[in-house]
Amino acid sequence: MAKAVKDEKKSANSPMDELVENEGEKLIPFARNELAEVTVISVDARKILCDVGGVAFGVVPEREYSFDSREIKPGDTIKASVVSLENRDGLVGLSLRRADKDKIWDSLDKNKGEGSILEGRVKDANRGGLIIEAGGAEGFLPVSQLSVANYPRVEGGDPRQILNKLREMEGKILKIKVISADKESGKLIFSEKAACGILPEVVESLFSEGQEVEGKVTGIAPFGVFVQVGEVEGLIHISEISWERVNDINKLYKVGDTVKAKIIKVEDGKIFLSIKRMLPDPWLEEMKKVKIGKKLQGEVTRVTAYGAFVKLENGLDGLLSLTKEEKGIVEQSRKYEFEVIELKPESRKIGLKLIK
Repeated sequence: MAKAVKDEKKSANSPMDELVENEGEKLIPFARNELAEVTVISVDARKILCDVGGVAFGVVPEREYSFDSREIKPGDTIKASVVSLENRDGLVGLSLRRADKDKIWDSLDKNKGEGSILEGRVKDANRGGLIIEAGGAEGFLPVSQLSVANYPRVEGGDPRQILNKLREMEGKILKIKVISADKESGKLIFSEKAACGILPEVVESLFSEGQEVEGKVTGIAPFGVFVQVGEVEGLIHISEISWERVNDINKLYKVGDTVKAKIIKVEDGKIFLSIKRMLPDPWLEEMKKVKIGKKLQGEVTRVTAYGAFVKLENGLDGLLSLTKEEKGIVEQSRKYEFEVIELKPESRKIGLKLIK
């Protein structure tokens, strides 16, 4: 008899069971970790009971209240974050505290998409940049994303002095843009440069590759020189300063110097410059004096698996190709006589053969 009653109940419920089983995801208009619009049924000190989309009851426990939960009253329509589809009491678990964070991230993501300018307060600084509070969240502004006005100009690029300069900005209000907002990882990146700088398309209309410009040195770093050209800041990488190796940029330039340079690349609203390309390449000038078959003295500077690099007369470099069997025929730091067997000025390559 008990079995018959049980079967009867199962039979009576089976159409709904099947409907929920087959169409459940379509029937429930919300999902875990999403924002849901709910209607408040009752409010007390420990919980807020809600109607969730007319298909379920939900509860916001006291620990998930937000700072303005005291102003919520029955009948209000609010947004809450879905924590669980069913708690131990059979109710949808909701959070207003989490919903506030979700709204902030959605707002920041919208700002990123629209390119809106925000105001952010510098909370702290580290060697990489600034910790910024903006839009109800905390994010990071890398040194590279600071405007020309706020970039830490330090002679010699001393990291400790750079950090001190950044710490002087604590409490300052900056105009910034969101350039990356990832809610899942909590990673939020700001840029002051994007908020204050000229639009990339404007930069591309003003400057082009091969153009010669004049500007003032605004900063010196271990990797290069920053130069202000009009309203745009350009970079001369250390490898583009001179045809000869540069070990200490500070011996060549100081902040305030005027320099002439050639634009070698325009990219993402930035210009990249070269001083050395304003002058003839002395390497190529010397290479013109070399002919195939010419015999030259040279010192082996490095031996690799595929050949040996050779320092030739007049500052030229050559490559002696070696097979595995020939690898031991030359030694590093020793001088030998070579014959030129290949010349490729466009790739600055001189192929050599050892004269035995």
